[in-house]
Amino acid sequence: MTDLTPPHHVAAVPIADLRRARRGLLLVGLLAPVVLTAIAVTLIAVWLPQLPDPAATHWGVHGVNGFGAPVTYVWLAAGVRLGIPVLIVGGILAGMRDQWGGAARLLGAVALGLSGFSAVTSAGSVAIQRGLARATDAGGIGGVLVAAVIVLAVLVAAGWLAQPHVRPTPGAPLQPAHVASISAGERVVWMSTAMMSRVAMVLISIAIVLVVGITAVMVVQASEGAWIPVLTLLLIGLAFASSASFRVRVGPDGLSVRSQIGVPRTHVPLAEISAVRAVECSPFGEFGGFGWRIGLDGRTGIVLRRGPAIEVSRRDRRPLVVTVDGAEVGAALLQAYLDREAARPASAPPASAPPERGVPGEEGRS
Repeated sequence: MTDLTPPHHVAAVPIADLRRARRGLLLVGLLAPVVLTAIAVTLIAVWLPQLPDPAATHWGVHGVNGFGAPVTYVWLAAGVRLGIPVLIVGGILAGMRDQWGGAARLLGAVALGLSGFSAVTSAGSVAIQRGLARATDAGGIGGVLVAAVIVLAVLVAAGWLAQPHVRPTPGAPLQPAHVASISAGERVVWMSTAMMSRVAMVLISIAIVLVVGITAVMVVQASEGAWIPVLTLLLIGLAFASSASFRVRVGPDGLSVRSQIGVPRTHVPLAEISAVRAVECSPFGEFGGFGWRIGLDGRTGIVLRRGPAIEVSRRDRRPLVVTVDGAEVGAALLQAYLDREAARPASAPPASAPPERGVPGEEGRS
């Protein structure tokens, strides 16, 4: 077997389309949120003298249950509310590089929608307290939340339509490795570990830190409902642990991918594979991020880093893409098994199972 590992290169989106897409993202996901936030901050600043002190800053199921200085709303609107779109757009630009796709367009629209949602909740929370002597007289916030959800939906749709449609560029095929033909009854196995990239680890760690901080604040402000943010934090932690690393195995039974903690997992039997190849994959450009994802084109991706990936076309389902070092070898071995099955006479009985031998993966021979 010869392991050919050429320099990796992701097929780039035409520069003119890429520039249009980036301009659209900046306008929709950053400039528009700045304008919305400025409007909300201006309204809040004008209304501050009319608020009770302390003002209501948090509502529970039974009404107001958190209080703070009225100026708190200015800092929330200008800082926290604007920080979400900045993080989303910054992550897109850092992860996309020369790739683009529908996922980037959708995330830009979501950034706009979230900024509108935050602007309405901040300004609305202040508006319902104007002229009150006590913050406890503010009543419920249900009407404000309904308006915010409507604005969220409208702005996401508008943000999607306002950005140019740039089709994702298919991953560039890698130079295939060569695996010698596998004789009848021979079993060859290739295994490797797919690890999340450093960029993904940093972005997810930042998100977890933010969630921990928000959880701590919510627990302090509303101890009776503390189980909700705590449960959310536990679910996020479990999701991160289950998607940070996967074990990839290619053998006579097909392709198997299993999280290091056991779940989730998937298996594609050899009989269900119609084609296989090694490609370059851009998780942000093709799937909108890292982890176990469904692309806008319907493909399933277990994409933990930018780089080589095994792409398997399935007979009755959408393709599966798995990013893993040494994808050229894994794809070549799968192809060798497909070739052996294609050459097997229809009347030939299944071969017995002799001892397995390994081909070099990232950890050497199995």
